[in-house]
Amino acid sequence: LYVLGMALTYSVIGVVTSLSGAVFGTLLQNPFVIAGIALLFIVLALSQFGVYEFKLPDKLVMKAGGAKGGVMGAFFMGLTMGIVAAPCIGPFVLGLVTYVAAKGDPFYGFLMFFVLALGLGFPYLLLALFSGKIKKLPRAGDWMEGVKHIFGFLLLGMAFYFVDPILPKSIQGYTLPIFGIVAVIILLFIDKTANQIKGFRIFKTVFSVIVLAISIWSLIPSEKLSPEWKQFSIASYEESLKNNESMLIDFYADWCIPCKELDALTFSDPRVIKELESYTSYKVDMTQMTEANEELRKKFNVIGMPTVLIINSKGDEVHRLTGFVNADEFLKLLADVK
Repeated sequence: LYVLGMALTYSVIGVVTSLSGAVFGTLLQNPFVIAGIALLFIVLALSQFGVYEFKLPDKLVMKAGGAKGGVMGAFFMGLTMGIVAAPCIGPFVLGLVTYVAAKGDPFYGFLMFFVLALGLGFPYLLLALFSGKIKKLPRAGDWMEGVKHIFGFLLLGMAFYFVDPILPKSIQGYTLPIFGIVAVIILLFIDKTANQIKGFRIFKTVFSVIVLAISIWSLIPSEKLSPEWKQFSIASYEESLKNNESMLIDFYADWCIPCKELDALTFSDPRVIKELESYTSYKVDMTQMTEANEELRKKFNVIGMPTVLIINSKGDEVHRLTGFVNADEFLKLLADVK
């Protein structure tokens, strides 16, 4: 019940945060907001490296942890665990909140925070199942500082993830993998925190090797598949309507993170490309809100990026996507058009 209460608290946070995704997505249209979010991640990361201490008022922590005994008492303590644990994981949770809000997917938000809660609660499940062996469990010490350093590098990585779309196009896509390689070098050869603890040293090594492999793989050039995109204009749109063509219209922006995910994971899928051969596919660049783009935004009721319109041969809007969907979900939407 304690772990269940904790999972409920974090899951609610995840869903509520995700439901704010539309508002957050609108804010992400401003490069200054993106830069501010990246700065927030850097500030949160600094707390993990011991530059300052992330701490809630003692009275609030004591009140949250002062639940009564019994079954309901355990459940209530689980509900308030998010507050009690804030000094330890608060910066990471705030970073996760920002990331989930940007995704704007309630199920994804629920899943991310539910898994986080289970991870936090797992040690308590072990305590309940193997209370007789509690003396063998590791005590607080250097290994916790080592874990905080890893969280710090993860938060710095999120800063690079968010700021990448507003960097010069020549370096977009390279900054995060390069940072990953640098972080691995620091973790393995410079940061010696808790290296004397064998279990933590093994964990850090395995984690570093995984990050290094992903970073190097991300830097390897690869052929980027995509549908046959056409330049959009009102004239070409009306011509497609006149010719009874099914259309896909993708409103995107260079600074839009979900837009890049659509291109990298959905529109590059061979199945999607094959299915879109029977469509006239348009891309509309909304990076700069010019007078012409403002007119398009009003005409097609585009609230934020990405907005993807699926229009059948009769000129009817069958589906409107606002945010990222994977290839499988996108194919289901295309199947509805037929």
